[in-house]
Amino acid sequence: MLLMPVTSIVSAQSADSTNTTVFPYEQTFVISAYYSPLDGQKKYVTGSYKGDLRLNGGGVHGADGSNVYPGMVAAPKNYAFGTKMKVPGVGVVAVHDRGGAIVNAGQRNQTHDRLDIWMGYGDAGLQRALHWGRRTVEVTVYGIDSTVQESVDLEGYSEAEKIAEVATGEEPKTFVQDLSLNDQNGDVNKLQTGLKKLGYYSGDINGDYDDATRDGVVKFQIAVGLIDSSNDFGSGYFGPQTRKALEDALNKSQTEINDHLPQTPLSKDDQGDDVKKLQTALQKLGYTIDVTGVYDDQTVNAILQFQKDQKVVVSENDFGAGVFGPKTMKLLANKLVGVNFDDGNVITASLVSTNNDVVSTANAAAETSVTPVVVFTKDLKLGDKGDDVRRLQEELKRMNYLGIEPSGYYGEVTQHAVLKFQEVQGLIGSPDDNAAGYFGAGTRSRIHSIIGERQQVADLMAQKNPIAKKDEDVALK
Repeated sequence: MLLMPVTSIVSAQSADSTNTTVFPYEQTFVISAYYSPLDGQKKYVTGSYKGDLRLNGGGVHGADGSNVYPGMVAAPKNYAFGTKMKVPGVGVVAVHDRGGAIVNAGQRNQTHDRLDIWMGYGDAGLQRALHWGRRTVEVTVYGIDSTVQESVDLEGYSEAEKIAEVATGEEPKTFVQDLSLNDQNGDVNKLQTGLKKLGYYSGDINGDYDDATRDGVVKFQIAVGLIDSSNDFGSGYFGPQTRKALEDALNKSQTEINDHLPQTPLSKDDQGDDVKKLQTALQKLGYTIDVTGVYDDQTVNAILQFQKDQKVVVSENDFGAGVFGPKTMKLLANKLVGVNFDDGNVITASLVSTNNDVVSTANAAAETSVTPVVVFTKDLKLGDKGDDVRRLQEELKRMNYLGIEPSGYYGEVTQHAVLKFQEVQGLIGSPDDNAAGYFGAGTRSRIHSIIGERQQVADLMAQKNPIAKKDEDVALK
């Protein structure tokens, strides 16, 4: 609960006022809502992404350079940036934006001053904005007051909304709902099982979306190109694009496995191409066996050893020992993920196999020290110009901290983008720190680590796909 003084004289004044205002005070506003459109939404107010982008003023930053966030308000010019307000049904918000239609009472036939509140990204943000509609609301205006804390809770909001839903293509059949940290249900079981099959998760299948599960999702997202690093918006969130990508990867894996593994049971004295497939698969997994096309004693012994390794049987006297049945087929299929066959076909590029040990390239990326990267060699600050500033702006834009086109000038918007990067990375304690917005040694070191991580993941993926490496080399230059 906010405890506010009945009256407090605030020195900050509105842009057009010459009188000191007494805060807090009550005022009636007409309040609408806006959102940040994303390419690929299912629905747009104007019918198109570009149309909604124009309607919502770009949807990336406020007029003062602040990144959009729940509770950002657009207000007429006579309300200074940073002015706090309490809006019933929304919470305590702050002014950081302007708008052509956000005018005072008496202008454009408005009976009250206008406000516009940001409601989120994409389809979810649009639905909240439409639900809010246009309301006439009694608002408490606190002015610029550091003792008043912003507090807004948009139902269902997540930064992961910034990754747009895929409006085209078949919807995933296995993964039917979005998941995030701390969710606990059967769908998390499916997620963990899928990630484990592809080698991105090694924990228990327990239905708990814990940190280990989130890390597995992040590694998968990086591997398939949905994000560049764990610092990107949407990292670790199992949303529409990640759901579809995981289902596609699992389907592809299963199709490739089916090409290299018999789909019917086999036992001693069977002959033919299916037996050759089975013998080849066992050989690739490190078992001693010749590819003869005959289910001989050597094949029986290899299957028996595999079954013992997987704890399917204890001895040759157990039921099904030495027989390639449904349970053995399923376990062998799981082990084939990542195996490189003689024709050069690798089942799912997410794994590398060495005999019976399967190592995830995503895990390898996390466990291998990142090669040092040096892009920036000097400090940068407000007012600086040149190629170094432009490169910094390009990197900040790539990481979604900067919404303007790189110009080579370190202005207030760039300074604010650096500050937000520092806050997210824990490099500063507050915007009032001396280093806030200053691109110094610590900030350079952190941004170099992120660039290095991104390049190493790209290199690991390119080792699996030489054509992709050629494209990536061009992209990184």
